[in-house]
Amino acid sequence: MATKCIKLAGEYAKENSLEKDKFFKELRDIQYKTWLACNRAITYFYSNDMQNLIQKDVGIPKEDDKTIFGKSFVAWVENRMNEIMEGISSANVAQTRQFVNNRYSQDKKNGLLKGSVSLSQFKRDLPIIIHNKAYNVIETSKGLGVEISFFNKEKQKELNVKRIKLLFPKLDNSSKQILIRLMDKTYKQGSIQVTYNRRKKKWMFAISYTFENKLEKVLDDNLVMGIDLGITKVATMSIYDIEKHEYKKMYFKEQTIDGTELIHYRQRIEARRKSLSIASKWASDNATGHGYKRRMKKANNIGDKYNRFKDTYNHKVSRYIVDLAYKHGVKTIQMEDLSGFSEHQSESLLKNWSYYDLQNKIKYKAEEKGINTIFINPQYTSKRCSKCGNIHEENRDCKNNQSKFECVVCGHKENADINASKNIAIPYIDKIIKEYIKDTK
Repeated sequence: MATKCIKLAGEYAKENSLEKDKFFKELRDIQYKTWLACNRAITYFYSNDMQNLIQKDVGIPKEDDKTIFGKSFVAWVENRMNEIMEGISSANVAQTRQFVNNRYSQDKKNGLLKGSVSLSQFKRDLPIIIHNKAYNVIETSKGLGVEISFFNKEKQKELNVKRIKLLFPKLDNSSKQILIRLMDKTYKQGSIQVTYNRRKKKWMFAISYTFENKLEKVLDDNLVMGIDLGITKVATMSIYDIEKHEYKKMYFKEQTIDGTELIHYRQRIEARRKSLSIASKWASDNATGHGYKRRMKKANNIGDKYNRFKDTYNHKVSRYIVDLAYKHGVKTIQMEDLSGFSEHQSESLLKNWSYYDLQNKIKYKAEEKGINTIFINPQYTSKRCSKCGNIHEENRDCKNNQSKFECVVCGHKENADINASKNIAIPYIDKIIKEYIKDTK
C-alpha cells in the first residue's frame, strides 16, 4: 500500500446552518485547544518515561498502569486531552493523541532519552487533526468538497449543527480524480490536517490517502543505492550489486545533483533579507504602525519565499533520485541517519538546509515504487576507501581539496562524494566499519 497526501484550499459552504464567522471563530478555538493539549500530552509521555527510568535506577519495581491510572497510560493521556479539548469530537481527540504519540516516538528514536535532542514543542499554528471516520468526501451542485464532524454531541447541540460542509472550488483534474476515488472507495481515506495559510489567508486541508501500488517493473533485491548528501553536490548516488560484488557503471552527471542553484538562490535571498532588515530601521511612519511586526513584514515574506523554494526543490530532487533508482531496478535505498545532524554541524548553510525533509520525501516516494529505505550510521563513510576498505583521516583532505579522495593504502583516487555514496550503498556498512575500527585499535 502506498500513502500520499493532497493539500487543498477550502471554502465555507453557504448551506451550512452555522454562520461563517461563528464557525471560523470555533475553528481557531479548536486550534488553540489542540495546541494546549498536544504540548501537555507530549510532556506527560516524557515525564512518564523519566519516572520509569528513575524507578529502574533506584530499584523500585514498576507498577502496572491500571494500578496507577485506572487504565492504560495512553488512555489516561487521551482523557486529559479530552478535558482540554472540550467540545471537540472524541474521534478527532484520539487521532490527535496518536499524532502526539508518533512525534514523541520519533523524538525517542532520535535520542531524546540520551540527551541527543530536545523534547518537541508544538507551535501555535499546529494542524487540527481530523479522524478518517469523522469526514466524508462529497459532491454538490457547486463541486467537490468534504463534510467534517468537528464537534462532540454536546457542542453540536449548543451550535445546532452536526457536520460542516467545506468546498474545494479550484481543483485541477488530478485533484478531482483523487477526490472521486476517495468517494467511490477506490482509495482509502486517511486523516485530515487542517492549517491556516497566512499568506493565502485560507484554511488548508491536507487529506492523506492510501492505495494499492501496482508495480510494473520487477525490482532486483541485489541492487542497493547509496545516497550521500552534501552542499556543493546536494546528492550523489551509487548502486551496488550484492551478488556481483561490484558497482553499476553510471555517468557522473547522472549520479550527481549539483547544488549551485540552491547555493546561489539562498545567497540572493539572504542578501535581500539583510537589505530589507536594514531598510526597516529607517522605515517611514507608514510602515511602523504595528511596530516590529509591520516593519519586518517584507523581510519575513522573503523567508517564506525561500521555504517554498526549498519545498519545491526537495520534491524535484527526491523525484529524480527515486526515478533513477526505479530505472535501474533498485530494491533498496540506503541513506545517512542524520539524527542530531544540525545541532553539531558548524556550517550555517547545512543548518538551514532541510535534509530531513529531503530524506522524508525520498522515503515516501520510494515506498510508492515499492523501494525499501534504510538509514545507516554515516560515521567514517567519507574517510573509508570504497575499493580496499581502509579508513584513514588522510584519505580525504577537507581543508585543501574536499572533493578529492585518495587512499593512503591502495592509492585509489575518486571524487570524494562518489566514494562516500559507494560506501553508503554497501549493506550493513555501519557494522562493517564498526568491526574495522574495533580490529585496528
